Amino acid sequence: MKKEIVIAKSELPTTQRNDNSIESFISQAIDKGLPIETIERFLQMRKDFRADQAREAYVMAMAQFQRECPVIAKTKEVKNKEGRVTYRYAPLDSIVIQVKEALGNNNLAYNFRESRSEDGTKLTAICTIRHSMGHSEESTFTVEVGAEAYMTDTQKYGARMTFAKRYAFVNALGILTGDEDTDARELKQKQKLVPPSLDPKAKVISLLRKLGVKDTKDADTTKEQIIKFTQLEPIAENLNEIIDRLEILIEERNENN
Repeated sequence: MKKEIVIAKSELPTTQRNDNSIESFISQAIDKGLPIETIERFLQMRKDFRADQAREAYVMAMAQFQRECPVIAKTKEVKNKEGRVTYRYAPLDSIVIQVKEALGNNNLAYNFRESRSEDGTKLTAICTIRHSMGHSEESTFTVEVGAEAYMTDTQKYGARMTFAKRYAFVNALGILTGDEDTDARELKQKQKLVPPSLDPKAKVISLLRKLGVKDTKDADTTKEQIIKFTQLEPIAENLNEIIDRLEILIEERNENN
C-alpha cells in the first residue's frame, strides 16, 4: 500500500506558497502516483490560492479606481414651465461615461441583471463589478413598481429599473455625485433659491404627489411612501438625498412617458 503524503498549506515555506509551487506539488503527486485524495487537496489549495489572489487584486483595483474616479458632474438639467433650471442630476449613462476610463484603467468591468418579485410589485437591479482576475462583488437596489394610473406597465418598469440600476451602480463603486460631498452641497444650497413655502419637508410632499401619492397628510403613509420610492429612512440627515432621488425618479418617469 502506498503511503499517503499530506503537506498542509501552513507547513509550506512562505517562498513556496505561490502558484508555481502548488503546480509543482500537483505534478509531483501525479508522477509519484499518490492517492487521489492528496491530489484533490493540492487542487483545492491551488483554487483557494488563486481566489485569494483575485480578491486582493480586486480590492487594490477598487482602491485605485476610487482615487482616480472624479466626483460625478450632474449633466442633466430639468427646467420648469418658465424655462428655469430647477435641479440637475446625473443620468446612469452619463455616470458610466464619466467613470469608464477609470474602470478600464483598473481592469474592472460591470454588468446588470434584473429580477422581479413573484407578485410583480418589486424590481431589483443587481450590478456586478468584476476584476479581470475573476473576483466579483454585487450591489443590489430594490424598488416598488408603483401604481401610477397615467403610466403603462412598460413605462413604470422602465422608469423604476433605470432608477434602481443607477443606485446599484453608484453603490457598487462608491461613487459620489456633484452634491453628495459637503462643499458641493453647500454650494448648491447657495445657488438654489427655494421659496419659503418649499422647505425640504414640503418639497418631499410635493414630489410624492407628482409620483401619484394622494394621502400625504398621514405621517405613517408618507414615511412608508418615502422608503418605498427611495430606500431611505425619512430622517433629517437624509432629506437632501431623498429629494434628489425623488426628483431623479420623476424625471426618469417623464422620459419613459
